[in-house]
Amino acid sequence: MKDVLAFGSIVIDNVLVVKKFASINETVQADKYRYTFGGAGANVAVAVARLGGRSGIFAVSGYDFEKTGYKKALTEQGVDVRGVINTKAFPLARSFIISKKESDDQILYYYEDKRGVAKLLFQNVKLAHKLAEEFKVLHFSTGHFEFYYHFLKKNNIPALISFDPGQETFSYPYRVIRLLKFVHMLFMNNHEAKRIKELLKIRSIREIEGPKLICISLGARGSIILFKDKVYRIPAVKPERLVDPTGAGDSHRAGFLVALLKGYDLETAGRIASTVASFTIEAEGAQTSLPTWEQVEKRYKEFFKESLPTPNRSWEEIVSELTS
Repeated sequence: MKDVLAFGSIVIDNVLVVKKFASINETVQADKYRYTFGGAGANVAVAVARLGGRSGIFAVSGYDFEKTGYKKALTEQGVDVRGVINTKAFPLARSFIISKKESDDQILYYYEDKRGVAKLLFQNVKLAHKLAEEFKVLHFSTGHFEFYYHFLKKNNIPALISFDPGQETFSYPYRVIRLLKFVHMLFMNNHEAKRIKELLKIRSIREIEGPKLICISLGARGSIILFKDKVYRIPAVKPERLVDPTGAGDSHRAGFLVALLKGYDLETAGRIASTVASFTIEAEGAQTSLPTWEQVEKRYKEFFKESLPTPNRSWEEIVSELTS
């Protein structure tokens, strides 16, 4: 079987790097502009492939998918693109990302035909089911949550389900909440975790019903992993330079999933994820500076002052832990 099938988006990112965010009616001069490949689904798929994993993507593209060079870029990385739904009706989605060093991003999305995207997803649900049977992990990121719900509630496959709702936690919070019962692993940042607690009216994020494992990113303070009665505190690995945080969350998720697939324990997987994310920050664009596994091993050793331990768990053991 292959490793990770990423559900999400394929997007052209327009990244502006600034020293400060603009206030209302204020003009701010951007220091840099970059046109790069992005979209949470594609970011995860590419990151997994760069790390040596066998990845695929299920998403709607646009009539400029080949013209922009995006299809070639994915296939050159080894990403399985059988799940990319092509159309002549509208272009790829665009995002406009205002990025400030050592800060969160401001992101604007543009879909020329959002209803058209949804229609194509539902028309191709059988393809999604067929592909899902070939992968060990299905990772759901920012995308069409109505389709995700339709797919998951009628799907009975043995794959582990990983979910990173991202900014949809604020845009469509109740769509996020109703997906949680299908999820084995939930990834969020601290702002999203706070919002979910408010919506569910719970005191602790541990009270969420559904996911066995919850990973909360804390930016420069690293992350925490909650599993059963344990809490793993993972430091942020220092990058060589701070350029652009776009896509760091996606590469973090990819690193964690690949580490699990290789048989690492949860704490080591968290450290590997932190190491992978550190590379993404070093260049503009979510897919520009993704590391290979060899690069991760080297930086892991430099930062944690020890070599990567030997993986000691089978995939069957990991699946049992996260599903029982």
